[in-house]
Amino acid sequence: MNARLIPILLLPALALTSCDQAKKLAEQAGSAVKEQLNARSTGGKETADQQLQQLVDQTPEGVVFRKDLPFPTTLEVRTTRRQEWSGRFFQTSAIERRAETIKGTRLTIDKIELTGNKLRHTVEQSGFTIPSADGADEDEAKQTLADPLAAVTHSKQPHVFQKSGTTWIADPEGGFRSAALAKDLSPVLGQLLIENALAPRPLWFSAKKRFKPGDELVVTGQSIPMLLTGNATGTLSLKLESFEPVAGHPCAVFSVSGDYRRREIPDFEGIFTDEEVTIQSGRLWFSLIHPVILKEELETIQSVSSGSRGGQKSRGQGAIKSSVTREWKVPAP
Repeated sequence: MNARLIPILLLPALALTSCDQAKKLAEQAGSAVKEQLNARSTGGKETADQQLQQLVDQTPEGVVFRKDLPFPTTLEVRTTRRQEWSGRFFQTSAIERRAETIKGTRLTIDKIELTGNKLRHTVEQSGFTIPSADGADEDEAKQTLADPLAAVTHSKQPHVFQKSGTTWIADPEGGFRSAALAKDLSPVLGQLLIENALAPRPLWFSAKKRFKPGDELVVTGQSIPMLLTGNATGTLSLKLESFEPVAGHPCAVFSVSGDYRRREIPDFEGIFTDEEVTIQSGRLWFSLIHPVILKEELETIQSVSSGSRGGQKSRGQGAIKSSVTREWKVPAP
């Protein structure tokens, strides 16, 4: 695309004697590239918010992944996680051990609100849906069951924490449950903020390089925190495919494949998970204006082990098709 646009747009510039006219022409070229990239990547379905799009640093030579803008201190993120499971599941408690084959879809929707030094987490939806049997009606197919993979029952009561100095503690508004979770979650709440796009990732793309579709990179070793939070190792290969917004937020879409391992991954319910993952194929949506990942679509083979501190443990192995969407919103003042 650049090879076609640049000769057409630059030839008239050879005859220009005005610096202002030349500058205007260059700006028009950059604007044309932005519009064509956006139209091609979205397929006419979703467009970026115009105010956010104006913050994107994109020229005919490519795009810079910005990390220089002030990161918002007030944010609302709705994280939707959908996992299609097909594999074996094992669960162990003080009184029983059981094993079964699991095939179905696990869905959780979390709303996370950050206001300065106060953090509120609410589970808006959680459940597990099994495929319908042959001949079953549509209502049966949509029946949502208790989540067989959950180590604890999700509470609809918000968990509320506040930051005191550099430490997160339970806020009285969150009640007993928040107080009980604070001990385990306090050291890892910063990690949860990064995972859910409420804080910037510690490593990001070089600010000196412009990326364009087709560019590739390998993320491994000390670069892993760019993609994975917590105690992680592995090697992942990325290729820039297109540009596409997530809920109006301008993003670059990379294909991804590779293997990784993570230990002690927390969630807001006090569950910690170890996982070994092979990504067979997938895509990641990287924000173009802040160091956050807003969407994931992955086809994987996984081995996972999870549970609360001193509580029931569960293990699973199998194929998991997962998607994560983080709807990123800065509330109006």
